[in-house]
Amino acid sequence: MIEYESIDSDVVLPYVMASSSDKNFFQIKDEFVNWMDNYAKVYQQNYRSNVNGYQSPDDFYKEKSFSPFLNYMSERILDLVDEFKKNEDSNINCIPRLSNMWFNINYKGSYNTAHTHPGSILAGVLYINVPEDSGDIQFMHHDYHNLSLIQHTDMSLQPSDGLMLLFPSSFQHSVGVNCSDHPRYSIAFNLYEYYESDR
Repeated sequence: MIEYESIDSDVVLPYVMASSSDKNFFQIKDEFVNWMDNYAKVYQQNYRSNVNGYQSPDDFYKEKSFSPFLNYMSERILDLVDEFKKNEDSNINCIPRLSNMWFNINYKGSYNTAHTHPGSILAGVLYINVPEDSGDIQFMHHDYHNLSLIQHTDMSLQPSDGLMLLFPSSFQHSVGVNCSDHPRYSIAFNLYEYYESDR
């Protein structure tokens, strides 16, 4: 059972973002970390936004042994999507469905370059283990180049263990350098537009 400390949605820059935390997350945190470590030892990484760390293939979640974790995440994602859609600025009328999912292990000195998530409508991340000084997530206005001289166009967020974020896939973001001596673990996912008529 998921016990939420908070489920919130807000407008940050010109985008809607939703977040939630689970009171019971720490009961399964170590299991998440162990599963990710074991997977990373066997499977070759993807080379996308992660620099000097490990980025898994985006279908890793189909592994049978990941099923309990996927069930946990799915419930939280559905609840967060509902909260996201309540915001009058969200403009989401469909039923978003999981498109793909991957995880990052950011070792000391690793980071994620600025990127968006094309081909999806919403993007999200679950923070598994976030040591102090392991890198904040940074968001940028889509027109930051033209607006940077006249208004605030970026923001940083210091995540914590168990935090889940949901935001539009077009919201450009990056992750700062891990300056700690311990790895930073997170799981990212994309949701695509699904309508009942697509059945």
